[in-house]
Order: sequence, then structure tokens, then C-alpha cells
Amino acid sequence: MSIVNLRNLTSLAKNALASQDILRMIESSKKKIEKSKEPFIWEVLSERLLGESFPEGIRSAWMFFLRPNTSCPSHRHPNSVQYSAIVEGGGTIRIGEEQKEIQIFDPVRRQAWYVIRKDVPHQFITGDRTNVVLSFHTVPPNELVEVETSTGRSRFYEQ
Repeated sequence: MSIVNLRNLTSLAKNALASQDILRMIESSKKKIEKSKEPFIWEVLSERLLGESFPEGIRSAWMFFLRPNTSCPSHRHPNSVQYSAIVEGGGTIRIGEEQKEIQIFDPVRRQAWYVIRKDVPHQFITGDRTNVVLSFHTVPPNELVEVETSTGRSRFYEQ
């Protein structure tokens, strides 16, 4: 994805995070994940909810909520490039063989985007706060496949 498109994603993310509807959904989902036994939960963000169209090449948007102090399973998406921005939280992210401290999204700094190529394993290891992750994918919600690295188990997020 070109810098121009990352700028478009940054603008979309900035607008989304200013939306009262999305801010309410974030607060509600953070409460849900604290009560859940799952390592993460998610919400699909439609263009209608976002109030604007996806940039060229992007087909879906998601908000993931990762439990504090959790090592989410390493997984890959064989059919999608993933563009993620960590909105809240902390910890580490592993993309392929590289592991680094999570940088919180700042609309001014494009470096805050994590671009994960198709089929590249990635994993979040959260700190002591819920991680809120805004992710964009190059496939529609009903086509996004996740394959766990260790087990090979696959699943679709939306049916």
C-alpha cells in the first residue's frame, strides 16, 4: 500500500476515533472483554458506521479488543493484508520473526501503522491494559480467514 493510501487510512482512523458511536462501542466492548474468558473479541466496522467509504484496496474494517496480560495465539491471514493501529493498551507485537514494543496510534505519525503481509504470522502479547486494535483488511468481512500458526486450525470471523 502506498503512502498516499496510508494517509487515507490515517484520516479514516482519525475520523472513526472521533465518532461518538464508535467511542461508545469501544467502551462497551472493553467492558465485555474484561468479563470474557476469550483472549479477544471484535466488532466489524461498516462503511455506514464509519460514515465514509474505505480507501482503494481496503474491503473491511474491524475493532479488536484483547484481554490484558494475554498472549493471543500466533496466526496468519492467507488471503488478506492487514493494516493495524493500536489505539489503546501496550505490550509487544510479533510480525514474522520481528518482535517489538507496541506503539500507540497517533494520526500525525504514520509509523504507528503495522502492515502485515498476506500469510505472515503475527501475535499480540498484551500488557496490563486492554488493547484496542483498529484493523483494516483487503478482503470483505465474510472472507477473512485466520489460521493458527501452531495448530493449523482455521476459521472465518464472520459467516
